[in-house]
Amino acid sequence: MVQVAWMVCRCKASRRALWWLAAVFWAALSAGAAPAHAQNAGPASVGGGAAQAMGRLFSRAQGSLLIVGGGETPFGVQQRFVALAGGPEHARIAVLPMASSKSDEEAQEVVQDLAKLGAQAQVVEIRPTEVNSPAVAQALEKFTGFWFSGGDQSRLSTLLVGTRALQAIESRYQAGAVVGGTSAGASVMSRLMLTGKWRTPRNSEEEEQVNIARGMKELAPGFGFFKGAIVDQHFMHRARYNRLISAVLDHPQLIGVGIDEETALLVRADGLWEVLGNYYVKIFDARRAHIVNDRGPMAKAADIRMHVLPEGGVFDPQRRRVEFQDVNIP
Repeated sequence: MVQVAWMVCRCKASRRALWWLAAVFWAALSAGAAPAHAQNAGPASVGGGAAQAMGRLFSRAQGSLLIVGGGETPFGVQQRFVALAGGPEHARIAVLPMASSKSDEEAQEVVQDLAKLGAQAQVVEIRPTEVNSPAVAQALEKFTGFWFSGGDQSRLSTLLVGTRALQAIESRYQAGAVVGGTSAGASVMSRLMLTGKWRTPRNSEEEEQVNIARGMKELAPGFGFFKGAIVDQHFMHRARYNRLISAVLDHPQLIGVGIDEETALLVRADGLWEVLGNYYVKIFDARRAHIVNDRGPMAKAADIRMHVLPEGGVFDPQRRRVEFQDVNIP
């Protein structure tokens, strides 16, 4: 009798849960079909709130990100970029050189390399007076790929964040275009980016400190295309472990991504991260770490997960799992 009563209660609870889920789903569908004034009804609109919550939960860009850690971009990475932009004869790529104050010589070389692979590529330099121009935004809509060359990521951020031009690029990315970049063009892709600057030391001990410490690295707003991550480049060549780990400890909800030169990370439309190129991508995941927040200058943390991925390695940020070409890591 006890077992039967338990099963009846369990069935009733299951039915209640199913009815609740159905109600939420129906409210979301109803909100999607409702007129504009109903969708903007504010907090009192239960259907609108449910739709927004479901949108945040399941939203994912249709396009891809392909970011390189600097140095020479491998031929295979360029091929993949052109393929993601539509393939030979169909890819239309804008090469944006604004991270550098020098001439666009590097950008012209990129255009030539992409043209050899069958892409229609051109240099597109957006000046400060043009960032909110409707004509510029409209011109950007014709491209299927966008490539940001190297230099200073702060120049890109200062120029483009919050502008109509960047909104146009993001709109194309959301619709299926590929966005890529190297060096500074890689760092700027995340919502928070490393600028490469250290804050002013508070005392002589901090002045001598070159290792991991809280709050030492300056962060600034980036493009926000690469969700849930913070990127560093030239990672092995310039020994940037300390500054990336410091940033991750300050923002443990963000996954630290260190990309070596001649190496790329492809953030695929299915949400997985794939490594391409000649060396490694190192991933620092502190989302389940134990971080001690005291007043001392030295960082204290336990159970940070680190992954070292060569070409062919794939990381699933939601399941926290790594796959190599022939091996599964739980």
